[in-house]
Amino acid sequence: MKNIKIFALLLAVATLFVACDSSKEEPKNEKNTIANEWRIESWNDQTPEFDVYIAFKEDGSFDMYQQIYTLNYVCYSGTYVAVDGKLTGTYADGKAWRSTYNYTVSADGSQLTMVSNDTTPVTSVYVSEIIPEAVKVEAAETRSVEALPFL
Repeated sequence: MKNIKIFALLLAVATLFVACDSSKEEPKNEKNTIANEWRIESWNDQTPEFDVYIAFKEDGSFDMYQQIYTLNYVCYSGTYVAVDGKLTGTYADGKAWRSTYNYTVSADGSQLTMVSNDTTPVTSVYVSEIIPEAVKVEAAETRSVEALPFL
């Protein structure tokens, strides 16, 4: 019984030392977060022939503005989960993203790298950039026109 008490006491003391040793913890960098506004810079090490802005918000929602198959930007919204370097998302209509991603954010928070978990992975690099109001307005106008039948 005496050995059990000594062992429990030693375990408690060891736990306190580990919990109090902050020298092993990396300092938290508030800039090192996915919650930010981003603009695509490269797609598989190439300058893309399209444009994408994405805003990952603190509340777990996102707005993505793409100019890919059209002359105008189109906005897609939904929710995302970013945990332990893994990124998943769902569009507002309930459809899951085509892929999940491994991601990293540079230490200074200026660059986001996403690698898709596809058979042939795609690497996209984004830079921190505020989404221009003109892009948001254009996407809203495009969506309004798409909603109008047979004009």
